[in-house]
Amino acid sequence: MALRGRKRIQKSDPVNYCGLPKEDRLKGAQHFRKLFAEGKRFRRGSLTIIFLPSDEQLAGFVASKHVGGAVKRNKVKRILREAYRMNRASFEGLKVILYAHGPLSFDEAIAVFRQFEEGR
Repeated sequence: MALRGRKRIQKSDPVNYCGLPKEDRLKGAQHFRKLFAEGKRFRRGSLTIIFLPSDEQLAGFVASKHVGGAVKRNKVKRILREAYRMNRASFEGLKVILYAHGPLSFDEAIAVFRQFEEGR
């Protein structure tokens, strides 16, 4: 794989890697089912935040098929992950699912996060 002059940043490099660690992600169907069934919902535009208070701070990312094909859904989930990573303090003490119902930009996600923080 040619990177054409760019250095690839490895996940094992803690200084330069700024992704969301896997241990901070919500995993397993039982966790998603519990949050969907029992969680409180905050919906603005095409984004729903489903949340429950918790000792650990975990996040899951879902994009419905209304967003578009697989490429668009994956892009929206990448946008949600990055927006969440940059605004983790807004979700302190919560397990959350960020659920996109339609196309979503980074700025729209940040705006919804701010409204969530104010209304919480």
